Amino acid sequence: MESSVQKFTDRILEDAREEAKTIVTQAEKSAEVLLENRRQAGQQKAEEDMYALLRRAESEVEIIRGRVATETRREAGWLVLSKKEQLVTKVLDEVKRRLEDLQKSKRYIPILEKTIIDAGTALEGGKLEVMLSEDDSTLPIRLDTLAKAITEETGVKTSLTLAKKRIKGLGGALVKMPSDKIIVDNTFEAILKRREKELRFRISRILFRN
Repeated sequence: MESSVQKFTDRILEDAREEAKTIVTQAEKSAEVLLENRRQAGQQKAEEDMYALLRRAESEVEIIRGRVATETRREAGWLVLSKKEQLVTKVLDEVKRRLEDLQKSKRYIPILEKTIIDAGTALEGGKLEVMLSEDDSTLPIRLDTLAKAITEETGVKTSLTLAKKRIKGLGGALVKMPSDKIIVDNTFEAILKRREKELRFRISRILFRN
């Protein structure tokens, strides 16, 4: 009887050990699967983090590239504008040089006389004085004829006298009332200065129309 009980007990213990082994084996497999899943999940997360970092880096690179491109275009634009401005200034300098040459030509006297008529007309005629450069004061300018032209333009009897004071510059004339209260500066420098903005615009249109 005792032997039968022992055998029965041993059988139960054996079955329990087998079941325990099975449970342990399954637990180990489950643990391995869990660890593998976590390992893969960790790798996937790491890869996702890496790709996120790469995308962020690429995005930042694009932003920087765009910023650099914008800055480069801006600098290039300023460089082009600077070169254009230099060319326009060069043309204006050439205009001044040619005005200096004009004083030595036969065409100068009619131009000078026109500046005097324009200035006298702007002053609405009357008793006026004409200021010229030292060289221009020796030219055969017909002040009486110019005074008549101003009289016809304004309807006011006009007389022109040559002032003793001389001016310096590229040419042209300065016309004033004897009181010096009102002066019209029609020297070439003053005309260029008054019209510089317009001249720069016109020169730019001619040089850079395309």
